[in-house]
Amino acid sequence: MKTIKILLIISVGLFLSKNAMAQSPLSLGVKAGLNLSEIQNMKDDIKPGFNVGLTAEMQLSNDFFLISGLEFTTKGAKGADLPMQKGEILKNTDVKLNSMYLQLPIHAAYKYQIAPGTKLVIEAGPYLAYGVGGKIKGESRTMTQEELESSTFWKIDTDFFGDGTNKFEVGLGGAVGVEFGKIGVKLGGDWAMTKVFKDKNNRNRCAYLSVGYKFF
Repeated sequence: MKTIKILLIISVGLFLSKNAMAQSPLSLGVKAGLNLSEIQNMKDDIKPGFNVGLTAEMQLSNDFFLISGLEFTTKGAKGADLPMQKGEILKNTDVKLNSMYLQLPIHAAYKYQIAPGTKLVIEAGPYLAYGVGGKIKGESRTMTQEELESSTFWKIDTDFFGDGTNKFEVGLGGAVGVEFGKIGVKLGGDWAMTKVFKDKNNRNRCAYLSVGYKFF
């Protein structure tokens, strides 16, 4: 929590400082794209999702920029064995973990002109995220030491962010992209440093492809 507060203060201060904004051009825009996510250390498959949001970009020098914004992004996994409590695992047949976050990236970026009106963009930095919703859905059966051959199945439909789940997430992100004037295409990834489940060593991983447009 202390780290999150410090990063929030830094990012808000940089983007709202009248002096910084007066000295450095600020660009605003929108973005949308496709996510491919998984949860580390779980037996899962890649889950497709999406991201959409607002972007903010501050020019620090001719080639260096500070990139941020606020985006709505989906994460999670599918086909995952779900650890529910000690000695018990829900053995899935078709389980999807769908989580939704509001995310704030704070990236340093370098832009290199490769042709007139075209720039290569390389960026990296931390991000902050807060879980705003999600579901765990599917059909599973309990597997315990006494019931290894159990064939009792039932439906799962529960909120993703329960008592055992962390809503706050801090991580690192990076991306490579190309800008064609006001339009940009970006390929990147996010790696969470905080756990998804409080008592398990599981972390979100997400790759994304997005397209953005700058209004000015």
